[in-house]
Amino acid sequence: MLIDNQFQATDIIVMRITGGDEVIARFISQDDKGIKVSKPLALTVTQQGLGMTQYLMMGDMTKDFTFNKNAIITVQKANKQAADNYIKGTTGIQPASTVPPLQTVK
Repeated sequence: MLIDNQFQATDIIVMRITGGDEVIARFISQDDKGIKVSKPLALTVTQQGLGMTQYLMMGDMTKDFTFNKNAIITVQKANKQAADNYIKGTTGIQPASTVPPLQTVK
């Protein structure tokens, strides 16, 4: 398992889990046994293309989740597009980097 110890609290990370799921979540902390995250979403295929869905359908998304390091194949920071989509999907806030620049009216 590849573990990047450079994560900061609130980084958006992606993990590949041994069952094959790709999970994106907000990093909270890690120790020798697990990685604690909030609001984990799994990558899924929809009619419109790729999407994100709640990792545990009946889980309480207001609680933190801990993933056992033995179940993680790899983990790293999410790319900017994935992180922006995750933030928009979990908070409803559109990151400023995704908003088109203002047009001046003459």
